[in-house]
Amino acid sequence: MLSQLSSQLLFYLPLGIVGLWRWGTWLMRIIVGRFYRPITGEFQTSVSIVVPVYNEKPELFQLALDSWRANNPAEIISVIDATDTSSIGIFQEFSRGFKGAKLIITENPGKRQALADGAVVANGDIIAFVDSDTIWDDSLLKHALPPFADPSIGGVSTRQNVFHPKTLAQNMFDIQLDLRFTDDMKPSEVAGSAFTCLSGRTALYRRKAVLPFLDDLVNERFWGKQCIGGDDKRLTYLIEAAGWKASYQHNARVYTPGAGDLATLFKQRTRWSRNSWRADLRAMWLGWVWKHPFLSFILIDRAVSTITPLFSLVYFIVSLILGLWIPAIILVSWWHISRALKIMPNLARHPSNIKLIPVYIVVNFATVITRLYALLTMNRQDWLTRGAQKKPRSFGLLLARLGTFAIIAGMILLVYYTRL
Repeated sequence: MLSQLSSQLLFYLPLGIVGLWRWGTWLMRIIVGRFYRPITGEFQTSVSIVVPVYNEKPELFQLALDSWRANNPAEIISVIDATDTSSIGIFQEFSRGFKGAKLIITENPGKRQALADGAVVANGDIIAFVDSDTIWDDSLLKHALPPFADPSIGGVSTRQNVFHPKTLAQNMFDIQLDLRFTDDMKPSEVAGSAFTCLSGRTALYRRKAVLPFLDDLVNERFWGKQCIGGDDKRLTYLIEAAGWKASYQHNARVYTPGAGDLATLFKQRTRWSRNSWRADLRAMWLGWVWKHPFLSFILIDRAVSTITPLFSLVYFIVSLILGLWIPAIILVSWWHISRALKIMPNLARHPSNIKLIPVYIVVNFATVITRLYALLTMNRQDWLTRGAQKKPRSFGLLLARLGTFAIIAGMILLVYYTRL
């Protein structure tokens, strides 16, 4: 009996080691994040909002425009695709009641070019790059501007959540946003004022910090291909590499509708993960990131975390195959307990989401697999969620899917034969 127990403990030892690493890094972030405080005080300056618009839902665009105007910016500059006549009409009507409205109708496709076109004509000392479906809290600028009192601050990130989440996908995304803006952004602010990304839903930049890098933003290439997405991460790394600091204001709130269904959510996650791999690998290769120890740690941990969460799933599958029912039950129970602890920032806002933990567990594992697949396809350049820009499926994507499956199957076989 003791021999059998000893054998099982030895079998699960690697999983325990991986668990210690994951929980150790999580606890470290939580502890460091406890020292976070948003920067307070009064800081007033001119703000220009730059928003690229492409086939936005009319009612959502109107709601967003009204929320931005309520913050009294100096300018709202909409760069709208020439084919989007609905949004053009909405903004023209809006401009009649807001003298700081500027409309740029463009026939040049691409969000990066639209951001650059808007930034060039912006007159504000601060440029807020905003997504066309992002709704601001009435006090957004009041809370977002104080860090700019420090002349070394080049960019400020806002806190983001889903606007009135209703669908399963929206609730899953809201949970992920709460984790990102609590477990990642807070400790990053405390430990070095350098971030992996100032999310483009709403990020504020000092005008003189971004203008020199507009060409680098628009014309970025990776392995010979023009980069389409990832504009927010690219801009974040450009200013940080140049020596500017960044800041995060947890009390500056904005809201996004989020994906309405899980299929769209995972397409978005795939695109974001590809952008992340490209930018992170480039940053590590260029070397500037090593000047920021905590940011370097985040990037390394993120890379490692592409595989480590799968160990738990792999051990669960192998436990079922081998008929080790008690360890399998323990694993499932631990998943529920641990996820409940980790999503406490969201449960504090929406206690009823406790019932979604089983779904979140599945989505969490699927997200990890998506990130692995994104690594194997990281130079695929498309939006995925915009039908007009979709590319045909390629043989390379098929190989990447087979490769993702092969890696997971290889892990299962390795653990299985270790037990035997």
